[in-house]
Amino acid sequence: MRIWLIMLLGALLGGCVNLGDSKGASSVIYVLADTPAATPRSGPALPYTLLIEPTHTSAYDNNISLVYSRTPDTRGHYKYARWSERPSVRLSELLFNRLSGANLYATVADSNSDIIADRRLATELISFYHDASTDPGHVHVALRAELFDTLHRRLIARRLFEEDIPAKSYNAAGAAAAFNLATQALLDNIDAWLSTADTQPSAAHSQ
Repeated sequence: MRIWLIMLLGALLGGCVNLGDSKGASSVIYVLADTPAATPRSGPALPYTLLIEPTHTSAYDNNISLVYSRTPDTRGHYKYARWSERPSVRLSELLFNRLSGANLYATVADSNSDIIADRRLATELISFYHDASTDPGHVHVALRAELFDTLHRRLIARRLFEEDIPAKSYNAAGAAAAFNLATQALLDNIDAWLSTADTQPSAAHSQ
């Protein structure tokens, strides 16, 4: 029954860019974007090297096509609306770019670096879909973040971030624009959370 329901929803919505007639529709590729604050944080950066791990996930929402939900516990995807990269990959890039320019940590590195880091940030994408149960609906984004002290092998803080942003139109373009706003809010909140959760120098820096 669930498989049949997903197939039915796909026929009703997944093939459309505008949730209407898909005749003559062409594929549109959207790039998930962030608009950080124009001026970086003032004051000294934390004396740590932060290693940012790739965002991991096993969620269906991590789809190359934009994902929607018409009813609880169901998913479908737009046939003619795609992301330039899977959400988890793009979120990893945007998170790295945001924190690299935030002047929060002395050094920010990604997992491809051989650098020895004081801090490690791990993230898991839990939800990333257009709730289309109403017109025009909203997007829901949920991501869990964990900050570790690598030198002392301890968890410093963990938090679940959730963003719900209304879509301005009942179509893929409206959803994509709302995903951009949700991503910006998500990164804003992660930045603010790190600035309060990670404030005390470790023993290695205090010696």
